[in-house]
Amino acid sequence: MDDAFEASGWHQVAITFTDRHTAERIAVRHLRPALLREQAAGRIAGWFFVRKTPAWRLRYRPATPDTAAHLARVLDELVAGGHAVGWSTGIYEPEVTAFGGAEGMAVAHDLFAHDSHHVLDHLARPADPDKATLGRRELAVLLASVLLRGAGLDWYEQGDVWARLARHRPASPAVPPLPPERRRTLAAATHRLMTVDAGPGSRLAVRDPAADLVGWAGGFERAGRDLADLAACGTLERGLRAILTHHLIFFWNRLGLPFADQAILATLGKEVVMAEDDIDVVAPSPQHDAGAAPANDAATHHAEREAATARLRDTLVDRLRASGAVRSDAVQAAMRTVPRHLFLPGVDVADAYADEPVYTKQDSAGVSISAASQPTIVAMMLEQLDVRPGDRILEIGAGTGYNAALLAHLAGARGQVTTIDVDDDIVVGARRNLTAAGRADVTVVLGDGALGAPDGGPFDRVIATVGAFDAPPAWLDQAAPHARLVLPIRLRGAVARSIAFDHHDGVWRSHSIEMCSFMPLRGIGDDPRRIAALTADGDVSVQLYREHTTDPAALLGVLDQPGTEAWTGVLFAAPESFEWLDLWLTCTLDGGLTRMPTTPRAVESGLVSPQFGWGAMAAVEKDSLAYLTLRPAPRATDGTTMNEVGVIAHGPDHDDLARHVATEIQRWNRDHRARDVHIDMHPGTPSAGQVVLDRQHNPLTVTWA
Repeated sequence: MDDAFEASGWHQVAITFTDRHTAERIAVRHLRPALLREQAAGRIAGWFFVRKTPAWRLRYRPATPDTAAHLARVLDELVAGGHAVGWSTGIYEPEVTAFGGAEGMAVAHDLFAHDSHHVLDHLARPADPDKATLGRRELAVLLASVLLRGAGLDWYEQGDVWARLARHRPASPAVPPLPPERRRTLAAATHRLMTVDAGPGSRLAVRDPAADLVGWAGGFERAGRDLADLAACGTLERGLRAILTHHLIFFWNRLGLPFADQAILATLGKEVVMAEDDIDVVAPSPQHDAGAAPANDAATHHAEREAATARLRDTLVDRLRASGAVRSDAVQAAMRTVPRHLFLPGVDVADAYADEPVYTKQDSAGVSISAASQPTIVAMMLEQLDVRPGDRILEIGAGTGYNAALLAHLAGARGQVTTIDVDDDIVVGARRNLTAAGRADVTVVLGDGALGAPDGGPFDRVIATVGAFDAPPAWLDQAAPHARLVLPIRLRGAVARSIAFDHHDGVWRSHSIEMCSFMPLRGIGDDPRRIAALTADGDVSVQLYREHTTDPAALLGVLDQPGTEAWTGVLFAAPESFEWLDLWLTCTLDGGLTRMPTTPRAVESGLVSPQFGWGAMAAVEKDSLAYLTLRPAPRATDGTTMNEVGVIAHGPDHDDLARHVATEIQRWNRDHRARDVHIDMHPGTPSAGQVVLDRQHNPLTVTWA
């Protein structure tokens, strides 16, 4: 049997990364495109991966004698570009017995390859804050249930598999148990996911066709059916339910589901089936020594929960410190002290301390209009604001109240924090969360943020946690003479920057400029955004703003029109940011630079060749469009991977538009790449600047010096 598997031709390489988060990011951005290219070129017959933190084990079947050499070059480039620590070859030893023998292992390999492809496709999809999509947990339950149903298991047989899985993935006593209301909510959601239809024509498939859920689920259903057929004819060397349990363990590994989530979901799945009328999901109680008094159980569990939560918070801050988002001791202390999870009721504690935004409110159309910002962005803006003890602070955009609590901690007992929001329910929620966190030193005001809080000024610090196109006069009028403003301003197109302004001689001059993206201000300072589909299936779209006069309908099908490629000769190192090129282009192109999100399907079909995994930055002029692309360039002398920037344009004016964008890229590279950028805000008439961005109230000038 071992000889048979050696002859089957599966090879293995182990790729080592610095940590699991980096591993996934690099796998999506760099490894996935390389594997798809090798497969399309006919050099790889199939591939799949297993996560073994901090390494990934990649298994592949070569289709040509030079496959290993081609893959070695790909992996060498990952290491040379600083994306991986190293890689090595190894011997693949499949778990033949665990998956039911040789024929069961063949079914497993088919599912491994099918699912690995879809997992990386899913992770590569651009995040769309305006659309609710299935996350890892939802997919973990839904696709697991498709597999079990495909194998012909009845409801209680499925429950037995969930019970087996729960034994393999027990909850840790250090993890806080789920609150009763949260348990009930999760149990109901789990039941829906275990029974929902994911087939062609289903609501899930229709709601999000770009996710290819039908194709993804089809592989799981097929694997379940094949295993059931093998079991029926007596071919399997292990029980069907035991094999299915093993498949779910491997599936959740590929999906990157944290162990704590695996424990919760496995227990939920078991309890949904076995105890539908009395679902109770708790971490198992620790065993007491004989004669020990259990009277202090509640206090013990509370202390354990608090300790576990503090560890999660400290881990997050440690990462922010290591990344450079947290630089000062003051911001570090605030983020270690203020409990973010108390401002996100109903959200798992582990999710509350992930470095991810949490979307908290949608409008009637399902568009997200409020969120708890990503902790990295929160820390970055706090560092920009540089709060001092005793400061009076105005925050525009109350959100969950978390940011206001951090500001209050930084300002201290002598300080004063006022936060304002336009929505009554957000204000009520922020007040409730602040009370739960013991912060009685924040004033939460219901009102239009563009009007500020005139009764509370003058303010030493003004910060907006919502995006703005123009700084309303009230914010400047209510600022003290020595104040600092930190404002996330959309400059033009989709390019926004968080700018820290200080006041000098009647002008607000930039102290620091950072990349950011925020929900837009609502009220009299509203800054609307439109989405224009470039393809009928929605696989490629572009974001349009007030400065775009193009009719969105005119752009539909533009990618099918004649196109032009223009290569610039401008090189970027693999890890180098494009933020300063983006800033130049958004300042010099009439409509600025905007975002063109794409799906993996659009890329794999050859319809588009965007610069990033999520899509590309693009320029729209009338009914023509140009977007940025990359191609490999010779390595730098130190071995760094280099890419050349190019432009691809479509539409009636594709030649002129491609040439214009390429020329601006070359001009930036030649004359401005090495210069510092300053952005000043001028109440009234702006003074001379290289670029003037007109605004109704406070124009901006951008200068390269």
